[in-house]
Amino acid sequence: MSFFQGKTAIVTGAGSGIGRALALELADAGCKVAITDIVQERIDEVLGELAGKGVEAKGYLVDHASREEVERFAGQFFSDWGHVDILCSNAGVGHGGRFEETPLEDWDWVLGVNLFGAVYMLHYFVPRMIERQQGSILLTASDAGLYSIPCMSPYNTSKHAVLGLGETLRMELIVHNIKVSVLCPGFINTRIVADGRVYLYNSAGKSSKEEMVKFYEKGVDPSIVSRAALRGLEKDKGIIFAPPSHSLPQFILFRISPALYYSLFRFLWKKGFVHKIFGVQP
Repeated sequence: MSFFQGKTAIVTGAGSGIGRALALELADAGCKVAITDIVQERIDEVLGELAGKGVEAKGYLVDHASREEVERFAGQFFSDWGHVDILCSNAGVGHGGRFEETPLEDWDWVLGVNLFGAVYMLHYFVPRMIERQQGSILLTASDAGLYSIPCMSPYNTSKHAVLGLGETLRMELIVHNIKVSVLCPGFINTRIVADGRVYLYNSAGKSSKEEMVKFYEKGVDPSIVSRAALRGLEKDKGIIFAPPSHSLPQFILFRISPALYYSLFRFLWKKGFVHKIFGVQP
């Protein structure tokens, strides 16, 4: 893709899943790539893959819930690279559980990584992009940012906020020739559940996390999402549905009739249909 050739890209949370796929896809498209993750071993693995593609790449160990670490990363990044053309704020964590069983510490954790992780990246990088009057930003939200799903209060809240943040900046930053897109993946085969926190149980009182992990293993390969993301960035799409079949029908229903959407999901929840998908006790 000539749009990406020779550009410098950042991908946060690139040690696995969608972040890893984005880093590899950007490399294939001709970008130099800087990646971050909270696990050094994963950084090293992805850097090895990027080296195999013959592209310039560098990894950084960053906890994106920490403002101090993101500020330190920004300083190191600009010292190493000088500027950024494509900023992919992708770092995120998963969470499942009923509201009344969710500790406040989990709210801090989910919002810290998913929402403030994006806010911190934008705070420290957007001003430098404004100086150059160019750039593209990709914020990874979720289909859970388009409409709500039961037993995911912290996650839904964080992704709704990321979508709202992206939609706002898409309007504001265009005067600086900076384009903003929001990526909304559906059910994707990543480690988001395996690495996440789950407070849901089956009828025997056993955690449903294993069943949920198996469900997500049947999801779409992250490479499909990364290819859709790059196409969306090049075409300056506001919301990138990846894949569209996972989220677009529900999104259209929600936009046409929120009342019908909520009535349908309240019915499915009360009848236990949603529970059966994940092996969760009603």
